[in-house]
This record gives sequence, structure tokens and C-alpha cells, in this order.
Amino acid sequence: MNNLHNLENKIKAKINGGGVSIGVFLVSGSPFIAEAMANFPLDWMLIDFEASHITNENLLHILQAINGYEITPVVRVADQNRRMIEFCLDLGAKGVMIPKVDTAEQAAEVSKACYYQPKGNRGIGGIRASAFYTNTKEYLDKANDCILSIVQIESKESIANLDGIASTPNVEVLFMGLGDLAASYGQTGNVEGKLIDEARQKVVAACGKYNKIPGIYAHSIDVVDQYISEGFTLIAIGNDIKFISQGLADSLNKIGLK
Repeated sequence: MNNLHNLENKIKAKINGGGVSIGVFLVSGSPFIAEAMANFPLDWMLIDFEASHITNENLLHILQAINGYEITPVVRVADQNRRMIEFCLDLGAKGVMIPKVDTAEQAAEVSKACYYQPKGNRGIGGIRASAFYTNTKEYLDKANDCILSIVQIESKESIANLDGIASTPNVEVLFMGLGDLAASYGQTGNVEGKLIDEARQKVVAACGKYNKIPGIYAHSIDVVDQYISEGFTLIAIGNDIKFISQGLADSLNKIGLK
């Protein structure tokens, strides 16, 4: 069976079952690297439009490359453009991450674009998502349940507006972007310290209050267990270029080249 007919979202299944969902970011824009990573036991892969040179055609080829693997594709769009949100979903993404969501009003607007009516106002046009019209009825019936809307919390303003953002009906995940958040607090490049610790606590608390999923990008593999203990259940453990760089650095160190 074409894997496009499989509408399960591994992120939702893992977290609803009481687990922690682990994934990675893809910033190279390479279908080859994406397929290589999809061989590993990850729940999800995020294809990153915001922080990479990726093109629309790259996105299609990456989705095709990982289609044969049991991994849930998520896309981070570059901004809050609803047309791009719908485009990514129509190509077969099962989640969309929207950056720099600072207010409840922004959260409501972008999250509506993720879902068909009556839940949202996404347009009908999922050619690839419907397995090229071979699974249209099931996709239209189940898309609202299998899609995940993810808003990023990455500024002082978003932390101040957490209650409103977290209580927005169509928002399912509050995902912390610590790099931009740290910069917003005046500590660019330093994602640790009291202000960041307090922000993480506030996000987890808001998610608990409104039954949302708390997510975070782990700036180091060493903090993953800490984030899990704090209550985060959707965690990115790095990106493809970082893994390649670290792997090469480790190999060079072993032969005395630093």
C-alpha cells in the first residue's frame, strides 16, 4: 500500500500513549540525507524552510524520499503565510511549525489554516496528501485528526502571552525556540540561565493547564533527559548538518586532526 494512505501521526500516537516523541530538523534541503536519517528509529523529521535554502521542489523530493519510512514529516514554514501552510499540508506534511507566534491572535489565525472546516479554514486542494485522489474521502475525513499545528514560543512577548496562546483551540503544540528567546532576553547565544529556566517552566505549565503538547529543540544531547524530566514530550535532538559536523569532528579527533 502506498504510504500516503497511512494517515497515522506518530507524534500524536507516541505522546497520547504516554511517551516522548523524538525527532530531528533537516536544514540541508537534501532528499538524500533525509532518506538516510529516515532509516533510524525517529518519530518525526522537520523540514526547515525558515533556516535553510530549501525550495518548494526540494520539499516535494524530501517528502518523496521519506515516504517509504515510518516517520512523520513536519515542515517549519518561513513565516506566517497561510498559503505556504496549506501548500506544505497539501504536499503531504502531517504537521506544520509556525515561527515567531507572539500573540493569541496570531496563534488563532495560523492554526486555522492547518485544518479543514468546521475546525479551521484550510482550502481543499490536497492532491498529493490525498494520494493523488486515490484516498480523497478518507483524507478529508481524517486530516483534521492526523495534522498537528505547532506554534513557536521564542520571544519575551510570547512568554507574556502564554495563557492566551495556549488556550487557543486549534493550537496543539507550543514549541520553544531557545535561540531567539535568549536573544529576546538580551543574552544572544546563551540559552541557559534563570530567565530561560523560568520560561521553560511557564511553557510546560501552560501546556498542562490547557492540555497542549510542550515541545523544545535541545541545544545539546546532554539536556534531553533534563527536558524530559521537566515535562517536554516533543523534543528535537539536533539537525542533519550538526550531526554531520559532529561525526566528522569526532573521526578527525580520533586520528589526531583537530
